[in-house]
Amino acid sequence: MNILICDDEMRYVQDVRQYVEQYMRERRMHAAITATTDPQTVMQSDAAYDLAFLDIQMEGFDGITVAKELRSRNGKVILFFITAFEEYQDDAMDLRVLRFFEKPFDEQRMRAGLDKAMEYLDEVYVDIYLNNNGGARRILLDDILLVKTENRKTFVLTKDNEYATSGNLDKWQKQLSTTFFYRVHKSYLVNLHYVTQYSYRELILEGGLHVSIPSRRQAEFHQYWFWYLKRR
Repeated sequence: MNILICDDEMRYVQDVRQYVEQYMRERRMHAAITATTDPQTVMQSDAAYDLAFLDIQMEGFDGITVAKELRSRNGKVILFFITAFEEYQDDAMDLRVLRFFEKPFDEQRMRAGLDKAMEYLDEVYVDIYLNNNGGARRILLDDILLVKTENRKTFVLTKDNEYATSGNLDKWQKQLSTTFFYRVHKSYLVNLHYVTQYSYRELILEGGLHVSIPSRRQAEFHQYWFWYLKRR
């Protein structure tokens, strides 16, 4: 999951980053965080983000302008604005801003906002293009059971088919950065929505597919699994 924090005051950048990092640690989630006080660097890059915390009143580029650019790169980016809501209500409605945070930040409100963002990510259907016999096919994210590597090749298994694809599992893990995909094994990235049975050593997916959990990952996955169940 890629997260942007952009505010022209460093103390607020640091505050948001601290809240986000703590939230991700508690939930055993990986996030690549870009934190900056310069909106121009965001506008000049071509990076896409899953979540963005933006101050609206910044020098150079205001948060509304930055938000519109981020939305053009990823139409499903979750936007949080750091400002008072009333001043920017119309723009916020157009951009489908999830929540506003006023300074100084309220920790409980921040956590509630992040919980809401995670719920949203779980419900998002993302179109993925897979090379198949020289062509391409659009596949919904939630149709994917798992991604696996086998004999140095990568395969995507859906409810109806299996596709050979370019890119290694690390690339797919970054692309499938929602909370319901988990890399339980170096060779398997699993959609937890399709788990029908769980034991400490093994997952069984719909269709009877068995995926083993290596001993070194069992404790971490066990914690993540029960956090996942609480949110279902």
